[in-house]
Amino acid sequence: MATSAPSKGSRNELAANLVASTVTGMIVITLTNPIDCLKCRWQVAGGSRPGHTLGGFVRTLVVQEGIWSGLWKVGLGPNILAMGCSVGLRNGFYPTIRDGMGRLRDSFSGAPLRSGEATEKVGPTGMFVSGLLAGMCGYFIASPLMQVKTQMQAEAGKLGPDGCYQSGARQGQPPSYRNSFQALSSLAASGAAEGGVLGALRILWRGASLIVGRGAVLSASQLAAYDGSKTSLRAQGVLSDGPVLHVTASLIAAVVCTTCAMPLDVVQTMYHSSHSLGGESYERYGQRGPIGCAATLLRESGPTIFFRGWVPAFGRLAPTTVMSFYIYEQLRHVVGIGYLD
Repeated sequence: MATSAPSKGSRNELAANLVASTVTGMIVITLTNPIDCLKCRWQVAGGSRPGHTLGGFVRTLVVQEGIWSGLWKVGLGPNILAMGCSVGLRNGFYPTIRDGMGRLRDSFSGAPLRSGEATEKVGPTGMFVSGLLAGMCGYFIASPLMQVKTQMQAEAGKLGPDGCYQSGARQGQPPSYRNSFQALSSLAASGAAEGGVLGALRILWRGASLIVGRGAVLSASQLAAYDGSKTSLRAQGVLSDGPVLHVTASLIAAVVCTTCAMPLDVVQTMYHSSHSLGGESYERYGQRGPIGCAATLLRESGPTIFFRGWVPAFGRLAPTTVMSFYIYEQLRHVVGIGYLD
């Protein structure tokens, strides 16, 4: 006997959307982790060498370390878990928050509700705020995993027989962590030794304001650009709801969210990597928190530093965004809640 689709706005619809979103995040980062790793390693090491181009950096990295060891597996474990949390919660809660804002708007305006639904969809501002709130939730939960992922990618290099790096930012030193779970326990233990439970939480969520801020801006710009352009193109009769519309709206969203998130992305990479690299890097970028890190970057390199890595970032976000929304829309269809409307 066929089961009926969950009713709009129900808990079953929310649960189905959360499942579709979480699986989407885990699949997409598994496929695109090499580009994410390249972006991080270029921001930390490659872009600081005069005359060193991105192309030359990639060739050297692949020759010395290989695609799998140098790019694909680095930080893959924590990245899968982080994206499962962040994408799962931000995409999972976004329609609920957006539609809730629509109902709230109608209740203040006195407009009649139709079966509990808003009279019309919220506009770009409502979409942006909905994405911002959903993104804050997802990226706050994922913050410890993203911290570990960034540190693993920033220090990556070719390992020698002695277990120490032969290349990369920590050349001559052993990896800081064996895996994501050991990394989390090590961070928690170091924090607990200084301040008990609160100290452990403080270390695990170190730089969380930066991660949450970047994630919220990325989510808000990406979801608002995707939802808004999809709604507009469909309303104008340019494209009907389907894969072609999903890809078109995704590409628009990729340009918008890459540009909006890059400054926070650069600061996040430099701040978190400084705690792993130590020495001069920590003194310059890690001692005074994320704001101090941003001020140092601006003073040393000027405002263009905040867009270093835009090309590899867009190279990651474009396929990531297209795959993410395409897979997400298909999974929504599979679990019986239809395309995002």
